[in-house]
Amino acid sequence: MNNGKSVTIATLVAVCGLLVGINTASAQVAGHRWVDSPALPTPPSHEEVLSIDSGLVEAPADGEGLQAVWGTIVESKNAPWLRLAFESLSLSGDPANENASRLKITSLLDGGVQWLNAETAGQWRLTSAFMNGEAVLVELFAAPGTGPSRVVMTKVTVGEDGPDQRSICGTVDNRVLSFDDRNARHSVGCSSWVINDLNSMFMTAGHCGTSGGHVMQFKVPLSTASGGLVNPPPEHQYTVEATSVQGVNGGIGNDWGYFGVSANSNTGFTPFQSYGLRHVLGNAGAPSGHTIRITGYGTVSSPVSPTWNQVQKTHTGSYTALVGTNVQYAVDTTGGNSGSCVLNDTTGFAIGVHTHAGCSSSGGANNGTAVQLASLQNALNNPTGICKSGKGTPTGNLFVAGDLANNFGTLNTTTGNFAKRGEKAAQFQGLTSDWNLGVLYAIDTSRRLYSINAATAAVTLKGTVTGTSLTINALGYNPRTGVMYAYSAGTGQLMTINMSTLVAANLGAAQGGNVGGLEWDTTSEQLVGLNDQTSGTQLVRINTSTGVRTVVGTLGASITDCNGLAYRDVDNSYYTINAANEQLLRVNKTTGVATSVGSTGGLFGAQFGLAALNTRPPCPPDLNNDGFVNGDDYDLVTDAFDIGSAAADYNDDGFVNGDDYDAFAEDFEAGC
Repeated sequence: MNNGKSVTIATLVAVCGLLVGINTASAQVAGHRWVDSPALPTPPSHEEVLSIDSGLVEAPADGEGLQAVWGTIVESKNAPWLRLAFESLSLSGDPANENASRLKITSLLDGGVQWLNAETAGQWRLTSAFMNGEAVLVELFAAPGTGPSRVVMTKVTVGEDGPDQRSICGTVDNRVLSFDDRNARHSVGCSSWVINDLNSMFMTAGHCGTSGGHVMQFKVPLSTASGGLVNPPPEHQYTVEATSVQGVNGGIGNDWGYFGVSANSNTGFTPFQSYGLRHVLGNAGAPSGHTIRITGYGTVSSPVSPTWNQVQKTHTGSYTALVGTNVQYAVDTTGGNSGSCVLNDTTGFAIGVHTHAGCSSSGGANNGTAVQLASLQNALNNPTGICKSGKGTPTGNLFVAGDLANNFGTLNTTTGNFAKRGEKAAQFQGLTSDWNLGVLYAIDTSRRLYSINAATAAVTLKGTVTGTSLTINALGYNPRTGVMYAYSAGTGQLMTINMSTLVAANLGAAQGGNVGGLEWDTTSEQLVGLNDQTSGTQLVRINTSTGVRTVVGTLGASITDCNGLAYRDVDNSYYTINAANEQLLRVNKTTGVATSVGSTGGLFGAQFGLAALNTRPPCPPDLNNDGFVNGDDYDLVTDAFDIGSAAADYNDDGFVNGDDYDAFAEDFEAGC
């Protein structure tokens, strides 16, 4: 949560040291330095100066919902594509809420749309996706009460047509068009590919100089008749997560890059979650008799059609040699193929990264770096950033759903470590538990409600919640009464969800605030939440009839953004994650004061859920063990008395008499 304040993305980008236009060819990355980069066919482009400033704008107080409050057209005559760069971008509201301000960027050529909120704009490093055509419409949408926003643009990157770099083995370019969603076009003029690591992220060539702001494109259309690049819709473009990048540019046999991307800003999914495909890594092994396939986004020259320029093409040829960690093969490539997967078509394993030319019209072999290279293996075993999120050994009963890779897993209450148990193709907003069925319940950004088997991580869709149009950000379930509570952080509206019909009903009036975590405390029998404030996130108790909140205490003056809340009965404590530093916090339920357990080692954004799957305590009057004390239990004990069954010996004294009936009646009245 961001407390309803504007988020100025320029500040975030400057802190990270990643500004549009920085030359990454000599940037230090994860202890390795890119050096002596070969020439790359970077998509030809130039920058044009803009002078656009929306000023501070906000929705009128008497408006309703998100509405366009400002717009402009950015145009460069005859450009094949544009990529916007924002000098600064201040977007009000919490990005997890439906009323948060956001940008809509629309290509006036093909209607492609990209949406950016405060969080995803930061992931895109103050840039847009690659938008086709000479003009785009930029619109700012805002809702009443979220405060002012501002858009400033001083330049735009404008696409041009480009040249060829040949490394064809022989006199004919034998590549053919292909459509393999394991492979992506890398925006610097390289190729990259999805691998079977923890979070299904990417490999490429080290000399591509991967950094935050680079873009991976899938389902790339044919180029123009003159060879100008055409971009896929924004929902098939993914930006590099800067802290994940590792690589070496050390020449033939020692040239590799390993990195991750953020989920798509429109769909919320990673490439693997969207397409379901990835390469499986394997050692290069002996080359004898094997066939190599190279699939990538190389350039073309006559007589090949310019429409094939830097679109996906594939070719197979012989595996000619393995010299140390240098893989050699007689397969056609050109500039733009750098970073392509070296696929052993005979075994099906990805065995290397294509990096350097070597073929000519008289033959020869092209070159790649073998996967077994020690420095590459070390990086794969020690991922960073989004590649690392969820790395660890699952343990305990504290669960979290929804890191930036949409993972589900456990949080270690001793170390804080987040360990992946499964991957969910959904953006979860809230999580809670039901000890009667031993399951977790989760809800996503589209109000779809799921149950999650904690043991297997299997997800079952229960259906879509109706009765409200609000985004539901948090859940809390009372396992004794079977009541599901839900909360909309955008309005402060408390609701119940009928678990049979999935219809939501309001409880009391909307209370405002920024409650992003909710849970039912099964010991104190109270609904509790976390209300983010600039003075410090508050632990609050929530009246289940009126929705009115009572402040218990503040977690800490420096703790202002906490998403998700869990109650763990083993240590009688609440847990949450501090979004500012990814620390797992243990919250004292009496004072509200939080102490750090340790780093989660994960990346969590504005939307995820937390819950502990507590064990149902013994409940003597619940004779049928269904989790409820009701007439069914009363009937059971009465039937046992009628037939004189030993089961009627409720107090276990060896006799069936009035004492048993009195003991049962007392417990029945008290409930559990």
